[in-house]
Amino acid sequence: MPRESYEIIPFGDSAFLVKFASKGYSDSVIDHIHSLITTLQSQPFWVEVVAGYDSLLACFRPAEVSPVRAEEVLEKALKSAVTSEIGSGKVIEIPVCYGGEYGPDIDIIIKNSGLTETEVIKVHSDPTYKVCMMGFVPGFTFLSEAPEILHHNRRATPRAVVPSGSVGIAGWQTGIYGLESPGGWQLIGRTPLSIFDSQRENPFFLKAGDSVKFVPISAKTFTETVND
Repeated sequence: MPRESYEIIPFGDSAFLVKFASKGYSDSVIDHIHSLITTLQSQPFWVEVVAGYDSLLACFRPAEVSPVRAEEVLEKALKSAVTSEIGSGKVIEIPVCYGGEYGPDIDIIIKNSGLTETEVIKVHSDPTYKVCMMGFVPGFTFLSEAPEILHHNRRATPRAVVPSGSVGIAGWQTGIYGLESPGGWQLIGRTPLSIFDSQRENPFFLKAGDSVKFVPISAKTFTETVND
């Protein structure tokens, strides 16, 4: 990867922030980030590697490696990184009930886009999305760019409570709320799946690097799935 396409910034005394040059969302940058994560996770002194849309935080064990050496290893990994499409081997289907009580803001997207509800559902569920990163609460799933016709600003006033599993749009982003939390995204649907469950052996249903395909379901199927 060309040196001018990224910047390595010290982040405290045991981490580096890698900032990639991009204007808006970039599939190529996301693929580079996840390729780099795979490389770094194979090296024992990295404690944690956290993905962002255009950045990566790499935390190391200072007792095992000096900051100078850690930066050298990071630089070498960046220079040799090869872009490869992430998530291509694993596509996870996420059932979603669109509209109604589960997607109270779908009418806003309909009005803004000029599409019918059926068309909005089709346009949103047609792509296979990349799981780009996780946050801002446990399990919140930030996905790759939604189709442009669905782009819409966040709500002027965020909701105090957004149900877990809600699927929303904010600007060009689409994502899934992993837990009940406050939020300002435009809600267009909800999945009955538990995206985050602290009682499971693996609490996170999705992780950065996975791919997601939304599958529209009826309200009846939603209720039946929740009650299974």
